[in-house]
Amino acid sequence: MRVRDQEILLPTTMVGSYPRPNWLTGKVFGEFDEPDYVNYRTKEGFEDAVRLCVDDQARAGVDVFCDGQQYFESETGHEYGQVFHFWGHHLQGMKRWGDPIAIELYKKFHAPAVVGDIEWVRPVYAPVAEAARFAVGDRPLKIAVQGPLFLAHCCTDKHYGEMKPLAMAIARAFNAEFKDLAARGVDQIQIHEPLTYYGEEPWFIEVLNTAFEGVNAHRIWHICYGNQGGNPGVGEPRGQDMFPFAFEADVDQIHLETMRRGPGDLQYLKDLPAHMNLGVGVIDVKSLVIEDPQDVANRIVEASQIVPAERIAVSTDCGLLNLKREHAARKLEALVEGTRIARKALEGR
Repeated sequence: MRVRDQEILLPTTMVGSYPRPNWLTGKVFGEFDEPDYVNYRTKEGFEDAVRLCVDDQARAGVDVFCDGQQYFESETGHEYGQVFHFWGHHLQGMKRWGDPIAIELYKKFHAPAVVGDIEWVRPVYAPVAEAARFAVGDRPLKIAVQGPLFLAHCCTDKHYGEMKPLAMAIARAFNAEFKDLAARGVDQIQIHEPLTYYGEEPWFIEVLNTAFEGVNAHRIWHICYGNQGGNPGVGEPRGQDMFPFAFEADVDQIHLETMRRGPGDLQYLKDLPAHMNLGVGVIDVKSLVIEDPQDVANRIVEASQIVPAERIAVSTDCGLLNLKREHAARKLEALVEGTRIARKALEGR
C-alpha cells in the first residue's frame, strides 16, 4: 500500500484516540466565538500530551501517526460528549444546547441544536493539526474525526426539518474543513461513521462523498461498531447489510474491526472495489488483555485471503482512549509486532 511516495506492505496505525496523561484534564479548546485554546497553560499541556502520544507510537514503531485526540476529556465518563459538541460548538448555525440524544448508547449526552444554516467559517482542527505536525515532524500524519451522518443523527434540528438537508449541510462544512487540513499537510483524513447503528439510505453515501469531494488526502471511512465505556454497541456482524452498499463511497479505504467480534465481516469484502484498500482492526480496544502478536498476525493473514495484502492497512479495532496508557502502549506494540510476523509470512509466499 502506498503511503506518500513509498510502498509499505501492511502499514500500521491506530484508529485515532489515545488515553490522556493524568495531568491533562478538562476542556482544551474554545468555542465558536472564542480563541482556539481556553488559555495558554492548557495549550502547552495539550501540545505536551500530543508529543507523549506520538512518542508512544514511535516507540511501538507505527507507520502512520495520529494526534491521539487528546482534546477528549477521557478522564470522565462523559468524554464522548465532545464527539458531538466539538463540531457543534465550532460551526455557524449550531448552538451548544439541545435535547438529550435519542440513540441508546448516548442518552446521557445532550445534542447541539441546529438553529440556522450550517456553515464553516473558521478552521476547526487547525490547532490539532499544528500540534500533531510539530510532534510528528516529517512522518505521515492522520487526523480522525466523527462523521457528518453521525452528527446529523445526534443534532436537535430546529431549522432544516428533514435529515437529508441537515446532513448535507454538515457534510459541506466538513468538506471545507477537510480541504483546510489537507492544505496543512495532513496525509490521511478519517471519518467515523457507525453504519452499523442506523442502517442504510441511498443518500447516506451522498453525504460521505460530499464531505470528501476534492480533498487531496488519503480518505478513510472507519465503520464503527462502538466503543464508549467498553460497550460493544452492536452484538452481531453487519457485513451482510453494509456491503456492497458501502462500496459506493468515494473513499480510499474502508476500515473495520475484526478482533473483538471476529472476522465475520471479511467474507463480504471479496468484491472490494479495486481503487479501495482495507483497514483491518486487529486490537480489541474493549479488553485489557494484551493481544498475542501471533494472533494479530493470524488475523492479518486471514484478511489477506479476502483482500490482497498489498491493499491492507493494519490498525486497532477502534480508539484506545478508554484504556490506561500502559495498556494502550502495549497493545500498539503487539499490533506492530504481529504485523512484522504477518509480513514475513506473506513475503514468503
